[in-house]
Amino acid sequence: MSRKLQCPKCQFLILWDEKNSYIKCCNCGAEFKLRTKSKTPVLMPSTGRGTVDLLTVPNESVICGLPLIKTYIPEKWKYQCGLAGDRFDLAGNPFVVSVIFSAPDNSAEVIFTDECFYKNIEPSPRAYSLQGQLETPANSMSPSFRRLRGIMSADELCDDIAIKTGVNRLSVIKSNDYIDDELTGKLRNIARNYLSMGYVDVSVDIKEKQYKGRFDNGSQASLLCRTAVISMGRITQRSTIQMMPTPSYFGMTMRPQNVIQTVKEIFWYTPFEFTLLSTAQSFDSSLKEFNKIFKSLEHHEDIEKARNNAMMLANNAQMGMAQASAASFDRQQRIVNETIAHTSNVQQQIIAENSRSHDKISDLNSEMINEQNSFIGSEGTVMASTKYDHVYQNTNDPDIYLVEEGNSFEPGIEFEELKRKQ
Repeated sequence: MSRKLQCPKCQFLILWDEKNSYIKCCNCGAEFKLRTKSKTPVLMPSTGRGTVDLLTVPNESVICGLPLIKTYIPEKWKYQCGLAGDRFDLAGNPFVVSVIFSAPDNSAEVIFTDECFYKNIEPSPRAYSLQGQLETPANSMSPSFRRLRGIMSADELCDDIAIKTGVNRLSVIKSNDYIDDELTGKLRNIARNYLSMGYVDVSVDIKEKQYKGRFDNGSQASLLCRTAVISMGRITQRSTIQMMPTPSYFGMTMRPQNVIQTVKEIFWYTPFEFTLLSTAQSFDSSLKEFNKIFKSLEHHEDIEKARNNAMMLANNAQMGMAQASAASFDRQQRIVNETIAHTSNVQQQIIAENSRSHDKISDLNSEMINEQNSFIGSEGTVMASTKYDHVYQNTNDPDIYLVEEGNSFEPGIEFEELKRKQ
């Protein structure tokens, strides 16, 4: 049986035989694998055709099939499109697109990491815990790529990117401002947009740095990093508690008071991070392909839809974790309360038993002093001298008692012997 499917790459309608799990689009040549449950086509990693193509993330169910980026892919180069960073770090990096392009002979690799918006924070052990407390700046950009990180210049960011490639014995060959009028114009428009939203001291910095180093096998490596940083400030007011001198009956004393502080927060935005890593022999030829990718790459309009889907999934996951945490806390509280109640009951029982034990000892001590024993009668406690070994009570007339010294007396069936009170 055949059915029609829409190619997620070129939107062309193709026929699919349900007996086959793999499909190839007759229009654009893209290859697909069908997911068993939904029968939805998923783009398979393929090779470039030397043309501009749409890229999707094939292994993310929430955004599968949505075009994210349009870019030139060098002919016969392999590519893999995915998400960079921690997938469900809500305040950090749940949706940053990353693409790796690899030459057919593996002599060169181009790595692209998409835009990120950062709030400056001094590196410290608290930085990770503060990640979830990131304030939302009032701007029109999607919040899905905001995170906390210490501010860097474009020059420093290039060094940071280069170090993360893992190339050994890195040294800088060239370092210069990247000159591109079209790109500079776009970034200045973004900067003006931030200024219109109330940010101050907005500046644009574009840098390109070339390095040389060694691969793990000892061969010479060439590395090029190109990135841009837009830094900006924002003036905010915060209410904090400070110890302030306050007049009192005993003079001036230090007391906590609410104080409004004016603080300048620093933010920075990276529109892209591009890296070319190649052998020394392939660097010049790979650089041409690198520049073609850099010039052609742009976001597809569906990327915002994908980001919203990813953020919705991430928020649902956060809500689920919060609910599970709340339920776990309630269970813990019930266990604690039940343990406290049980412990309290046990303590009360111990106290009561201890009180009764003291009463018995007190009664025994009192009987020994008064030379009397207590017996249990039908009308209550009966006291008798300690010289009597047995006490009997008349079953017909409870007010009649008999006492005996020794064991020779037999009172008959009309009398019942009383038991000694313990």
